[in-house]
Amino acid sequence: MVNKGRLRVIATRPREQNTGWCQQLEQEGFTTLSLPMLEIRAVSDSQRQQAIKQRILNFDQYSAAIFVSQNAVQHACNWLHDYWPQMPVGVQYFAIGSKTAALLRELLQLGVNDVQLASTTMNSEELLQHPQLQRLDSEKILICRGLGGRGLLAQALRSRGATVDYCELYQRALPSGVIEQLKAEHFSPANDVLTVFSGETLTNTLFAMEQSQGPELSGVIRQMPVVVPGERVAQQAQNLGFERIIVSPNASEQSMLSSLIHEFSEKLL
Repeated sequence: MVNKGRLRVIATRPREQNTGWCQQLEQEGFTTLSLPMLEIRAVSDSQRQQAIKQRILNFDQYSAAIFVSQNAVQHACNWLHDYWPQMPVGVQYFAIGSKTAALLRELLQLGVNDVQLASTTMNSEELLQHPQLQRLDSEKILICRGLGGRGLLAQALRSRGATVDYCELYQRALPSGVIEQLKAEHFSPANDVLTVFSGETLTNTLFAMEQSQGPELSGVIRQMPVVVPGERVAQQAQNLGFERIIVSPNASEQSMLSSLIHEFSEKLL
């Protein structure tokens, strides 16, 4: 392990994931500041819960189920375990990301070959290239995700002949207390690096910065290097005015960490 000096990484993952991310960074010698900028909350209103229940009760009617994140797996499996003591046969499972696939296998006791996944860029575009998702006439597909989100996956699958339903299980929010926490912090573009794992986290970060200390702080943040997962979030960062954008191939912690170390290799000597 080498000494990274005073370089500090601003970690913005949801609280339950941020602890492990900070531990990895600190094992590599980075200083960290944990600032969760996204909170995952289970859907709570009765109408949306009833919609989830209906999708879960009809789970055996789907030829395929797609899980877009670890959060989607966790929340969906909580429901599935309540209504399906034995999982129905004949459903194909797809996941975006290797950790999403691993959690799905664990919670549903599936085999290694039972879950097809997008594991390189870990996004909808990659999953849509899967051979089993090309000709979908009369196929019925369930997408497990949070409220809102991108519509690309469903649109593409429908254009290939599938009937697509959403099972929207959770919602994203700015954590309470983060704006107050920011008021006590000082940031330096020379010594701080921002890491974000999604475009929504990036938007929340800028919003919270401006709410805590005004446009001046959000201007400082835009001068800081930012590590983002993939070209789509990189384009968003550029549109938001970030000056130094480091693009990781995907949103895995290992990929983000490798991109961070590679970019700042001159500080490792």
